Amino acid sequence: MTLPDVDALLPGAAQVREALADAGWSAAALDERLGPGARTHLDRDELAPLLRRTRGGDALDVLARLLVVGVPDERAERVGVPAGWLEPDGSAKVRLQPVVHDGVEVVCAHDPGRAATGVQRDQVLGVGAASLTLAAATPRDRVGRTLDLGCGGGVQALLAEDHSDSVVATDRNPRAVAHARLSAALSGAELDGRAGDLLEPVAGERFDLVVSNPPFVVGPGARYTYRDAGLDGDDVSRRLVQEVPGVLADGGTAVLLANWLHVEGEDGDERVRSWFAGTGCDGWVVQRELAAPEDYVTAWLRDTDEDPRFDALFDAWTGWFAERRVEAVAFGIVALRRSGRERVVLEEVDQPTAAAWGEQVAARFAAMDLLETDLLAQPLRLRDDVRLLSTERPVDGDWHPVALRLVQEAGLRWSGGLDHYGAAMLAGCDGTRPLAASVQVLAAATGLSAGEAAEQVLPVVRRLVEQGFLVV
Repeated sequence: MTLPDVDALLPGAAQVREALADAGWSAAALDERLGPGARTHLDRDELAPLLRRTRGGDALDVLARLLVVGVPDERAERVGVPAGWLEPDGSAKVRLQPVVHDGVEVVCAHDPGRAATGVQRDQVLGVGAASLTLAAATPRDRVGRTLDLGCGGGVQALLAEDHSDSVVATDRNPRAVAHARLSAALSGAELDGRAGDLLEPVAGERFDLVVSNPPFVVGPGARYTYRDAGLDGDDVSRRLVQEVPGVLADGGTAVLLANWLHVEGEDGDERVRSWFAGTGCDGWVVQRELAAPEDYVTAWLRDTDEDPRFDALFDAWTGWFAERRVEAVAFGIVALRRSGRERVVLEEVDQPTAAAWGEQVAARFAAMDLLETDLLAQPLRLRDDVRLLSTERPVDGDWHPVALRLVQEAGLRWSGGLDHYGAAMLAGCDGTRPLAASVQVLAAATGLSAGEAAEQVLPVVRRLVEQGFLVV
């Protein structure tokens, strides 16, 4: 399969956008038409269920067949698709994927082909799990300038355009930049697309927000542009953590996807913490996964459908890890705030999170500042989404509590157990009085001195501040 010249499609983007609007194209409309399992069917190259659901023949059916399912349709030009967007067999040269995140909907263009049909070196893929992970972790406060570094098809840039005065999207793959420009035209968005490696296209500039889904995969060689940086080990993640601060404005924030290695005889957590030395940035590292080398290699080979060569590639890749004494590969979010300081916190977050939790980035950095104050003097309050769950059992014809659990309904959805005294104290944390007042009430209820109560309470309070249960 020859990859299309995406730049040549841009002149027809306005016509296609109009055709989509006329047909009632939207994520919700396509979900209803194709069914909720459409993406899974596409990834497995199971087209029959999708073709059956789009045989009615209206404009949305035709556009879905052409631009989502990827089959020819002789009615393409009749519903508004330009001839220049079509291959000789009548199929479309690109695929379109609607993405909805936190109330913002965009259209992302990507190349035909997927794991089930094989991936080419410079192919630009659709929006996958990693992209959605980054979108979930990105703050959505209004900012001036945003940089999407390693933009791929442009989904992060398009989502950021909704809350940024201007957006620059860069990628070392010129085809990716072309796709991002096309996606912007189809979404009615504006962005400045630039081709170049890492930070070269924006040298000397400053941004309030940087987001990046770089080619962070750790492995030998550089077989796929979207995945492999061609640097040794986890060097691309290290370089970005060390170099992105150079384009951050004072107080600016960066949110990056990253892999980092756990090597025999070394502390993997300290490895990623060490990357912040000399950056002038606070860091929050959110580890989402920790995979054994065999599992890591299997997942990425499956992503590109390497069945014919699986055994040979698996042996070479796992052997490469063994030579480097790699015990595990961590995956997660690395957030930076340009503050002039270098406080770094690493947390393992393996629980399900909210679909959008980017507001927790600023909150976690604010918690770092708060923890350096006298907490007893702070008017702490429970975050609005915090709830107390009680587990009870029947005793003598009545219900009696046996366990209490504090949970967050939003954000990272931390949860944890506590006792009745702790629950009573937290109920008094409403932001109207200092923590010391609630501690005094606790001391009176337990018969402890105020000092003894504070000594027992403060370690728990510190953890509740770290996890965002308590704020000011």
